Amino acid sequence: MCLAGCVRVLFFALWRAVFAALIALLLARIDAYVEGHHGETLPGRAWRAYRERDRKTVRRGTPPDAGSAIETRGRPRP
Repeated sequence: MCLAGCVRVLFFALWRAVFAALIALLLARIDAYVEGHHGETLPGRAWRAYRERDRKTVRRGTPPDAGSAIETRGRPRP
């Protein structure tokens, strides 16, 4: 009796997480299919533009004006 109660509690507690994981797997498969089969066609480019619409790019490396941005002597600039 206790085992059935524990299973029921786990099911009701975790069904949303399991459902979200299944949806994520499905969408990842769709993304891979569209990218692989329609990468350079019009639907592929449209899908890529839709997928990257809110993605913020991370800029790595030293900015071009970094030499003038950091004062290492500890005095304010004139």
